[in-house]
Amino acid sequence: MKLVLAAIGLLFAGSALAIDLDRPGAMEALARENPAHHAKVEKILSEAPYRPFASVAGWVRTEFAARDVDTSYLLKASYPAQARLSFVLDERHYTKVIRIDAPARAIPAK
Repeated sequence: MKLVLAAIGLLFAGSALAIDLDRPGAMEALARENPAHHAKVEKILSEAPYRPFASVAGWVRTEFAARDVDTSYLLKASYPAQARLSFVLDERHYTKVIRIDAPARAIPAK
């Protein structure tokens, strides 16, 4: 049983160690500790809401050499809608709830 709990703990350790950019003062601390990451994160957070939601993960991967990019498809039903974005830059995991301001597109039924 202890082995199973340890395995589960390791599985979720990455997200537990993530820098939560929604936390007050997180961006200021990032600016002091890692200015290069701060610049990338700031650009991601300022441009991502205006991109088509389905393309955000690919854009973050290619434009910023990020890994493990995840855009949750569980949207918060607010106006505008919100979703959680998480990504890894140089072995450091970041997470943030972003607005989705890009206009929705109608997809025809098949």
